[in-house]
Amino acid sequence: MVTEYLFKKGEEEMKKIGLQLISILVLISLVAACAPQPTQAPEAPAATQAPAATEAPAPQQPAATEAPAASEVPSAGQYEPIVVACWSGPEHDNLVKVAAEYEKKTGNKVIVEEIAREAYYDKLTTTFVGGGSDYDVAYVSSDWIPSWVEAGALKDLTSFIEDPNVAMPGLDLAVYGKTLEYFTFDGKLYVFPSEGDTAWLWYRKDLFEEKGLKVPETWDEYLQAALALNNPPEIYGTVIGAKRDEAWWDFMFYLFGMGGDVLDENYNPIINNEAGVQALTFYADLLQKHKVVSPDVVNYGYNEILTSLQEGKAAMGIEWMAATQTLTDCNQSPKVCKDGQPLLGYALVPGIRQADGTLVRKTGGSQWGWAIPSGAKNQEAAYKFIEWLTGKEGATMWALNGGIPSNIEALTDPEVVAAVPQFALLAEVMPYRALFPVLTVSPEMLPVVQDGIVAAVTGVKDPKTAADEMATKLAEILKSGGYLK
Repeated sequence: MVTEYLFKKGEEEMKKIGLQLISILVLISLVAACAPQPTQAPEAPAATQAPAATEAPAPQQPAATEAPAASEVPSAGQYEPIVVACWSGPEHDNLVKVAAEYEKKTGNKVIVEEIAREAYYDKLTTTFVGGGSDYDVAYVSSDWIPSWVEAGALKDLTSFIEDPNVAMPGLDLAVYGKTLEYFTFDGKLYVFPSEGDTAWLWYRKDLFEEKGLKVPETWDEYLQAALALNNPPEIYGTVIGAKRDEAWWDFMFYLFGMGGDVLDENYNPIINNEAGVQALTFYADLLQKHKVVSPDVVNYGYNEILTSLQEGKAAMGIEWMAATQTLTDCNQSPKVCKDGQPLLGYALVPGIRQADGTLVRKTGGSQWGWAIPSGAKNQEAAYKFIEWLTGKEGATMWALNGGIPSNIEALTDPEVVAAVPQFALLAEVMPYRALFPVLTVSPEMLPVVQDGIVAAVTGVKDPKTAADEMATKLAEILKSGGYLK
């Protein structure tokens, strides 16, 4: 039976992760002190307290493997070309750049195929589960993996990892830290971790200064700032994304940030509890009641939120960290720059202020990596590429081109630290990051949640009704999957 995880960390585990990241942050500070100082991101208060969560059982992981001497990268032209699938957006653009460097280094061809975000999962599932050989490698999300593993659709990487003639010398899986948990089942690793993402609160520094506003720390402050900055149709106070196939990936920051969740530790749906309904109501009211977002947000996903911020059509917005390079580069976002400096700042997503004054910040996130489908024609070549791509050299290039590596060696590399100051802020929030449940039935659950979000935002259903219906349907799916009786 495939091992599943919800990956909710208990307080003890969170403290352990926090200590690890604090160590990284200290290293970042020491290195940055010796490096030329980049433009600093606006300060945001540190997450001072994490909400209690339930500790997941420790998964089995393959031991860190040190392979005997072998070439770190294949010799020139050793393999047939491989085809790599990636969805549209900054990840694809980054991949094209890094893959080109791999080709120069090895002489082995990498063909990158871009697939629209809204069609990506369905296309991969149809291909992988059907045993198709269209792709040798694919960029994959953690919540897709259990059902694909159960269907035999992914290649177990263990045989390559343990083969001294294939694995690079000194391969040490420990550099991926706890991200291995998301991709390890029955002691077998199916994915090399790559992108561990979360989101920032993006805001127009110039407009906040003009209005005398401070960066929001709580959700009420976020709403008040949106109301103060709202001046449609020229500019809206904020922006959200309620496109059906992407709605969860924006709403989750509000749900987790307001203390809600999808399931409890026993797999019972709790998306309709008080915190869940409050979050969905708040989210829907941004359009239906307060009108601080464009009416077009029902068609917005990642790319549209990004464009809205780039075009200066939104004064704020919660957008993925992966967009940082795009939004802070005046060549890519000239409309939100002045005198060669970006007008957009970023800070931690709002949280909940407690009675004692402490601020609880729990946020959403995603964990991505690179997998090889079982039907791939060039599996060894595919393995060599993803091993390099997520190793120190490839992951460092990934970071310098705007990615967020899961490889700790790359994340703390002095060159990366000097070039990417946002990683210091990332260390504050990663211990409090939550993900969509990672279960074999997750692909069935996600559309239910997305439909409920869209129904509430569009006003088709009131938020309480939408949340209750989500919970009922989720319970049915979980029962059919054997998680509930």
